[in-house]
Amino acid sequence: MERKYYFLALPVIALAMTACGGRHSENSGDADVINEFNICETLMTADKNYRVTTDYGDAYLELYTSIHWPEKFGNNDLAVLQDSILYYAFGDSTATDVRKSIKKFLNDTSVVEGAVSVTPVDSLPADSVTYFYNVLASVVEADEEMVTCQVVSSSYFGGAHPMTGTHPFTYSFAQKEVLGVRNMFLPGVTGDSIVPVIREALARQLSVPVDGLERAGIFASQLTYPGQPYIASNTLYFHYDPYEIGPYALGPVDVAVYPYEVDRFLRPEVKSLFDQGI
Repeated sequence: MERKYYFLALPVIALAMTACGGRHSENSGDADVINEFNICETLMTADKNYRVTTDYGDAYLELYTSIHWPEKFGNNDLAVLQDSILYYAFGDSTATDVRKSIKKFLNDTSVVEGAVSVTPVDSLPADSVTYFYNVLASVVEADEEMVTCQVVSSSYFGGAHPMTGTHPFTYSFAQKEVLGVRNMFLPGVTGDSIVPVIREALARQLSVPVDGLERAGIFASQLTYPGQPYIASNTLYFHYDPYEIGPYALGPVDVAVYPYEVDRFLRPEVKSLFDQGI
């Protein structure tokens, strides 16, 4: 079984922090072999505040982003992984420079509609009406064969509550691709094949029968497609954001599917990413 490396989100006040390690194996006499996998990331954080003037008065806007930027995972090619982080974080399919993308994000005030003027300010008044738009990208789990990341976008521009969307994804070093339904499963396997497995797994997770999902708060009639798949803790998850298959109060739903439950659907190269043989 391969050892996995976990990354925990911690409060950050510095602009950038880089952590790097080395990869080598040592075997001295009867000592156990120690495998080391070189990982190097840069943590970038930035924020910018604005005063927003509207026909109804002034409000304030905070734009904030925190990006765990992968610099090195062994000797693997990370170009597609980096491009994917920028795309899921900032919605730009042509972006290649993380620092330029962050600056572009901080200077884009188009997220506020109907403003008469938007002016940068140094700080936010404590008693002000404050809107926000946050984008956080982080590494959740990694080993020698793959890395799982998540991008969380959260915003509030008035209304009953903020809106949060999460995009978790797994990148395979060997395939040089972000894994999804298109390339995780064998040719011919469609969402219609996977959804019954997801329903069974979700019912088990909620300790209800499949026909009891509605009573458990799930919009069963909307659970007709696989959510965003990703691999973590030797499990295949399917992620759904609030409102996708349940009310906002239910929050995000991550359905845990065990590898053996989808063994017959998985491509061989995806099966190899799980620690246990299936």
